[in-house]
Amino acid sequence: MTAVRQLIHSSRRRGPGREALQDFSNNTSAWSRSPLLPPEPTYEEQGSIGLCPAGAERPERLEAPVEQLRAKRNTYSREAGRVLALAVLAVLALLAAPAASFLLLRAAPAATRQDPADDMPLPEDFFIGAGSSSYQIEGAWNLNGKGVSTCDRAYGNRSDGGGNVACDSYHRYKDDIEMLKLMGASHFRFSIAWARLLPTGEANNVNPDGVRYYNELIDSLLAAGIEPVVTLWHVDLPATLEDAFGGFNDEKIVRYFEVYARTAFQHFGDRVKLWTTVNEPHMFCVYGAGKGRMGATRIKPGYSEYLCGHHMLLAHAKAYQVYRQEFYDTQRGRVGLSLDNYFTQPCSRVYDDVEAAERHQVFEVGWFLDPILGGRGDYPPVMRERVGDRLPPFTAEQSAMLQGSLDFIGINSYYGWSACDGVPSGAKDPSYERDLAVIVPEDKDQNLPPGTFTWSPWSIRSTLLWVRDRYKHSLPVLITENGFASDGSDGLRDTGRIAYFSAWLREILGVIRDDKVDVMGLLVWSLLDSYEWGIGYGTKMGIVHVDFDSANLTRTPKDSLYWFKSVIASRSVPYAERPSASAAPPATSASPAALLALALAYATVSNKGGIL
Repeated sequence: MTAVRQLIHSSRRRGPGREALQDFSNNTSAWSRSPLLPPEPTYEEQGSIGLCPAGAERPERLEAPVEQLRAKRNTYSREAGRVLALAVLAVLALLAAPAASFLLLRAAPAATRQDPADDMPLPEDFFIGAGSSSYQIEGAWNLNGKGVSTCDRAYGNRSDGGGNVACDSYHRYKDDIEMLKLMGASHFRFSIAWARLLPTGEANNVNPDGVRYYNELIDSLLAAGIEPVVTLWHVDLPATLEDAFGGFNDEKIVRYFEVYARTAFQHFGDRVKLWTTVNEPHMFCVYGAGKGRMGATRIKPGYSEYLCGHHMLLAHAKAYQVYRQEFYDTQRGRVGLSLDNYFTQPCSRVYDDVEAAERHQVFEVGWFLDPILGGRGDYPPVMRERVGDRLPPFTAEQSAMLQGSLDFIGINSYYGWSACDGVPSGAKDPSYERDLAVIVPEDKDQNLPPGTFTWSPWSIRSTLLWVRDRYKHSLPVLITENGFASDGSDGLRDTGRIAYFSAWLREILGVIRDDKVDVMGLLVWSLLDSYEWGIGYGTKMGIVHVDFDSANLTRTPKDSLYWFKSVIASRSVPYAERPSASAAPPATSASPAALLALALAYATVSNKGGIL
């Protein structure tokens, strides 16, 4: 018996409690994209697209009503499909078939847009730029009044020096701008090092050199015709705040973040029109604050993750409020935040695995978007139910401040994966992992070197549709990070990276064209090969090679930069074949993985979406 099948048989089979219910009555992506149901993939195809690990035995529990609905898939319109689904549910309920009665469609990956016949045009207002973060490229960690940051302490004593020097962009930012100009980039995303601007985090201790540096960077970008996109917090925090009260583990951080945001808006907001407050709060709060990484020091598993997320949300909302009330009338910029999402498909068609995949989305993205866009100013009900009183409450004033505190949604997307229901071995009690109860099986279909990413261009489309359909929002989305990791053996001839960006961009353009999702643009991660946190310098993500052994840290454009130069100049994205040396089975990147018939109940809930 395979490990997956053991999991299916041994995992706890819960009844369809409140946390399992989701309202798809307004989910147009689930009901109106061509047939009600797609042709069922073979079991071998399911393995190759991530529904089941390759080689897994066929699960015994498949949802019988799928076959009934499939026979009528070309007959019914969207409304008729709903009626049919409801009728099936009613019959199933009368027949007391609990598992089958929870039948509904989950929007899973549709066919990847990899038809090589046609280039795909960029919409007129769609922009392409590149990104970075302060600790990963700036260096100059202790120069000219900069304070010590949590990242300086966490990584600076490593054998590779961490980000002490990095790409030395503090001194060589003009070289970076030359690379952006060669690319044809219209935007450059960078973060402010909080400890460079406010060395101790205090408003009465502004570092003049920090103001000078970021002024010069912004002015030089604008002179080159490149718009700055500025992130206030990208992991690094003044160490004094971590030492004083535990950083984002304590609500005091909200006041300090308010002061910091106001200082940044005052000094730079006349020229910066796109701001993101925090970058990847889920990633930091779970893997940093929850596990003592990335400079976090005060750890209490099962508590620290949620305290961190709570205070990050409040810090974001306070910064947004400050901008709207004090700066918007004169500066007319927009403020968002950047969320990481690794979209999950169920590892099988078994009910609990379907629920686990949706739960993963809610715990990763809904955690931070529900309080802002969910209409209630609170966390998703499934989190309240599973986490209990370890998930902090919002006051009425805080809920009001949170709601609507976004001008755009930033999404960082690199790949997708599969999710099985179950608690990972070794998960502490309590812990985020035990609350989530999702196991991500090893993807054996990927013939990729260590440190690289799975090949799943469908995941960006699925993320965009999930966010749109859950929140029924009209906000634009900015892909604030998307990139390809390699071990560097490809050198400057990074054809794998080109194929990756071709596939992902074509998915993004397809969702703009076919699904009418408003996507502002794509910011490539990253402009430079840089310090990749705990991985160090061994993993390369830049479209520009940096020679870390040279005295001048020489920048050399890779083929991928020239590919982007051509895309931007021609305003179209050609199909790029994935190199066979690193190619997974073709179905992984190009095969249809369309709508799945999956088990979730129709619930009577508000128009704001489901109650998961």
